[in-house]
Amino acid sequence: MQKTCLRCQAPFAIAPDEETFVQKMTFTFGEQAIHPPLPVFCPECRLRIRTCHRNERSFYKRSSTLSGKDMVSTFHEIPLWGKPDKVYTSDEFYDDKLDNTELGRPYDFGKPFFPQFAALHKDAPRLGMMILQNENSDFSAGTAYCKNCYLINSSEYCEDCYYGKLYQSCKSSVDCSYLYNSELCYECFSVYDSYNCNHVSFSKNCRDCSWSLNLVGCSNCFLCSNLRQKEYHFENKPLPREEYERKVREVRGFHARSEELKRKLAALRQTTIHRGSNIVNSEVCSGDYIENSQRCLDCYDVNDSQDSRYVTVGVGVKDNYDCSNMYVKPELAYETLGTIETYSTAYCLYVFHSQNLLYCEYCFNCHDCFGCVALRHKQYCILNKQYSKSEYESLVPKIIEKMKRTEEWGKFFPPALSAFGYNESLAGEYLPLTKEEALTRGFYWRDSEEKQLQVAKTIPASRLPDFIDDIPDDITNWAIECDITKRPFKVTKQELDFYRKQRLPVPRLHPDVRYDLRLALRNPRQLWLRPCMNCSKEMRTTYAPDRSEIVYCEECYLASVY
Repeated sequence: MQKTCLRCQAPFAIAPDEETFVQKMTFTFGEQAIHPPLPVFCPECRLRIRTCHRNERSFYKRSSTLSGKDMVSTFHEIPLWGKPDKVYTSDEFYDDKLDNTELGRPYDFGKPFFPQFAALHKDAPRLGMMILQNENSDFSAGTAYCKNCYLINSSEYCEDCYYGKLYQSCKSSVDCSYLYNSELCYECFSVYDSYNCNHVSFSKNCRDCSWSLNLVGCSNCFLCSNLRQKEYHFENKPLPREEYERKVREVRGFHARSEELKRKLAALRQTTIHRGSNIVNSEVCSGDYIENSQRCLDCYDVNDSQDSRYVTVGVGVKDNYDCSNMYVKPELAYETLGTIETYSTAYCLYVFHSQNLLYCEYCFNCHDCFGCVALRHKQYCILNKQYSKSEYESLVPKIIEKMKRTEEWGKFFPPALSAFGYNESLAGEYLPLTKEEALTRGFYWRDSEEKQLQVAKTIPASRLPDFIDDIPDDITNWAIECDITKRPFKVTKQELDFYRKQRLPVPRLHPDVRYDLRLALRNPRQLWLRPCMNCSKEMRTTYAPDRSEIVYCEECYLASVY
């Protein structure tokens, strides 16, 4: 089925499995069954609107609205929508005495739904930082069960990790993104089950490897690509162990030599063979970075999942369509962002351990709620007002019928309800826009404010000693001026200890610049048709047809590396 996006006017297709899914996605109210409608916005617009509600990287020091306590939050003290909001610390938000049904209000059938929800949304408290059961990890967002972590996001079960995105069950790693079940890693991207690796990308089951990509089961490989089960290889050539260790030792810990290696690795990326899609141990899947999954279509960064489409970042998902940041086995989810262990949710934002929710946000351990905000252990609530089961089942279908007439039913929360500027949000990372473009499309924008660092002195990064052993202890009291942006940043004692232990030079770039350079390693979340550069078979890939890299289909790629 072909449609035209009501937002950007681009043509898009509705696949047969999407039509099947919305019929499977059933909300029952007494004897009446209601299904979500088919989308009216294209997949890209749906992703923009959904992810503009998530901030993973912009942190602010502010005070709790309830107690005045100092806190770290993803919410700026000055809301972009104009009206002050309520932001609580984790202890305050999860206090059993807090009962936000007191904010409940009756539904007014004389008004559209979204303005009524917006009033509740702005009156209800929000969690200052979306975290769950962390320890000593205040400067982290979208994290759970982490200990001693700093400036990471979208991560679970990690310890002593600093800077980066999507660490899963990792320890003692710095400046990594999409790192899974790994330890002692530095500047790694999309790496699984590895130990003591640095500047490695798109690799798995590796140990003691550096400045390499596309390795599987390798150890002690340096400046290598597309190797399987190899050890003591330098630039893809085997070396005696003693010679290999000597060559590696000569470059470890020196900034200037690391810069040279960075250039060599960039050249290697241009000349090595790339697989059309990073899809491993999966069946009937399309997209990129998919592992151990079945029937996941147009999905990105998905593991151990099945029967889903248009999912960006999903762990153990089943029957999820148009969803982002879905964790711990969410099942039957549609147009939802941010879950832990949910069942049957649609048009929701940050809902944990819940089921049968529609148009809810920040609702935990709830079921059968509609249009609610910041509830816990509740059921049969509408706009936070408590109803009996029979009242709830009678009223919700009437609200949905009214939403159909006002053309609100089936649409996610509009950008005007986001607490974040587009440039603060995940949407700005996935699908960048200029300030003018964002404002024209109805998103907010927050102008940046450079933080003043309290330091003993500021030094340009170019003046730092070249060798790690020559870095003084009191560098932790300095501000380092980024080589690219000139923005000042600090090195913590924990970082310095890590660099010394791992024989790594102190970074010369601001953490935000390092973060963006890592994310630039991944392709856009978009599929193109192009021929395999070996057999000419047409394939769907995230490598645009005009890109210069050597790209093979899956069969040709595997034949070339084994």
